Amino acid sequence: MNKYPVILAGAGIGGRDNMTLALYKALSRADVIVYDRLMDPTILDFAPDAEKIYVGKAAEKHTMAQEDIQTLLENYYRAGKRVIRLKGGDPYVFGRGGEEALYLSERSIPFRVISGITSGVAVPAMAGIPVTQRDVATAVSFITGHRAAGENDFSPYAAVPGTLVFYMGLKNAQKIAMDLLAGGKDPKTPFAVLKASDDGEVTSFYSKLETIAASGLPERITSPGLIVVGDVVDLHEDLQPMNHLPLTGCKIILTGEDQHAMAEDLRDAGAHVFLRPMIETEAVNHSLLEKDLADFSYDALVFTSKNAVCYFFDAFLKTRDIRELAGTSIYVVGEKTARALARYGLRADGHPDTYDGRHLAEFLKSRVNASHRVYYPHAAGSDPYLGDVLREIAAMTERIIYRSVAPTDIRSLPAAYEAVVFLSPSAVKHFIAAYGLSSMPACAFAIGETTKRSLVNSGIKEENIVTGEKATQESLCEAVIEKLSRREADLEK
Repeated sequence: MNKYPVILAGAGIGGRDNMTLALYKALSRADVIVYDRLMDPTILDFAPDAEKIYVGKAAEKHTMAQEDIQTLLENYYRAGKRVIRLKGGDPYVFGRGGEEALYLSERSIPFRVISGITSGVAVPAMAGIPVTQRDVATAVSFITGHRAAGENDFSPYAAVPGTLVFYMGLKNAQKIAMDLLAGGKDPKTPFAVLKASDDGEVTSFYSKLETIAASGLPERITSPGLIVVGDVVDLHEDLQPMNHLPLTGCKIILTGEDQHAMAEDLRDAGAHVFLRPMIETEAVNHSLLEKDLADFSYDALVFTSKNAVCYFFDAFLKTRDIRELAGTSIYVVGEKTARALARYGLRADGHPDTYDGRHLAEFLKSRVNASHRVYYPHAAGSDPYLGDVLREIAAMTERIIYRSVAPTDIRSLPAAYEAVVFLSPSAVKHFIAAYGLSSMPACAFAIGETTKRSLVNSGIKEENIVTGEKATQESLCEAVIEKLSRREADLEK
């Protein structure tokens, strides 16, 4: 019998930073994740080995019937799998989690509930609206704005004190407003429509109850979204989050594979950050790498990226013991690559002060010579300079072991943004291919000279490109904050 309960979990709202620690732990152990559409898709990255089944529902378009979803949970449970039913927001707030729990309970299938932050609280807060506020609203009601035919009478809620939050109600917005007026609600009551993206960006529309009752919503406002009715709506200007910071209001796009640390630093400075990874990697020449590893006796290893480290050592450890590298010097391009190496219990023997392949080549000229056998695994399309230098000064074996490919999931860009940050030439190429050269804003940031040259070669003016003092994400982040803070100050003059 399966000893693992089915987990009914909420992913929260407004980005993966709003997921709970309990969900994070559960994802790391999951075998199967049955998930919905209303969530940040990068949450699934925390379960790289799990089978993922999309069963999302949109208005009048269901990927899978509810009955089939419930049967799916049962079948995977009985197959002995660790199953997570993952929903946006909270599974028990208009999420049909209760129906799924009853289905499991009726069949004596154990389940566990991991609550999530519901949109009715999180989205108003992100827009600067507290759903309760002393002396303004001492209660909040969550109401479904989408009912079965013939049951759409919202007038009783006019007598309910405090804030009214309507889920799934945009199509009925005018009806909701008219019914509330008919029930005696003050015509001047503030009325807001809030829409949150997976990136945590909230777009807001503000009006009065009487205006919506008379004219409805503008055509540009489409589902999904929340309706908030109540005096707390008028607090949104004074309580706008992240005001009075250096990058307040700035929208910045990050294009690297793993830029969550940079994203957090930029958010702490007030920026709105959009993660748009422009690179995916895949192994190549695997059989050649295996052949190299069968008789591996080199004096030095040279790495220019964390991906090269991971692809090499994942293959190495399948057939060899890490202790066999005793006596082999390992040189890396910079601190990030050194950290990747450290995860395998190895310490780099050195790296240049400037983190790029050309400076690494100069660094190695005094450390390897013609008597040394050097192994250099790297990505397709790497700057050939390092390989050329190593070939001149040592007995070098050069092997392409992975390549960068365009991302399979191209997500839309925000309507307006101040800057794009690039960590590699491949990211530049894929970004322009996906969105066009016209998508480049006035300011582009490059992690080093190689990436900067790629931008220039793509048609971006050199004066519009900013680099950090060092070719690190930390240094580049400092450059972003300094540049955009100064730009905002200039605009205010």
